[in-house]
Amino acid sequence: MNTVLRTRPRALLRVSAFVALLALGATACAGTGGDERGAAAKTHDDKAARVIAAHSYAVDSSPAAAVTFPLNENVFEGTVVDRRPNVYAKDILDDGSTFEVVYTPVVIRVDEVYKGGLSKGSEVVVRSMGGTADGVRYDIEEAPAKDTFGTGVELFVFATDNEAVDSETDPAMTPNFLYRKTGDTVIDATYAAGAHDGSPADRIGRAEFQRKLRALSNRTAS
Repeated sequence: MNTVLRTRPRALLRVSAFVALLALGATACAGTGGDERGAAAKTHDDKAARVIAAHSYAVDSSPAAAVTFPLNENVFEGTVVDRRPNVYAKDILDDGSTFEVVYTPVVIRVDEVYKGGLSKGSEVVVRSMGGTADGVRYDIEEAPAKDTFGTGVELFVFATDNEAVDSETDPAMTPNFLYRKTGDTVIDATYAAGAHDGSPADRIGRAEFQRKLRALSNRTAS
């Protein structure tokens, strides 16, 4: 599993609140400062938008890799209950630079907890990266597809801490990996275009995947 880091660890941890796959070199994204801001483009409402094009390193998102990824702070099953309007947010990194993103806040009810301090039955906000808000369009290919977060969709979420960054008033978390339930099967939805290497998305039996996660829960508790 490629976990190339291209910034100082403390700065990377600040970026982690935004970018899914933070340890994959997410700070190689464009748009982290004034010199890297994109040109104007037209949005659906015909207003000019400043474009930020982000490119994270894609890594192995197979079931084994997702379960054992060391920077998963929260691992849980949940059901999408709501999607809120897009949010523009920014964070000031340790080196003084500004990190900007746009994301869709997705409200997910927690149905089962395998790692972390979430409570079963509670609701959390997960950042679906990408979109347009406040005159900024944030484009990123290395993120789950927006239609993955449809109301009623059941997901396995492997995510960062539940926390707010500088411009946010409420906490949220960014998925490192995402798997979608389809009947008795679970499908890797971490990347919109399939697996990390462009091959078809991995599939695994739901019961087998849950056994792997219960083993993770037991290791965390011991």
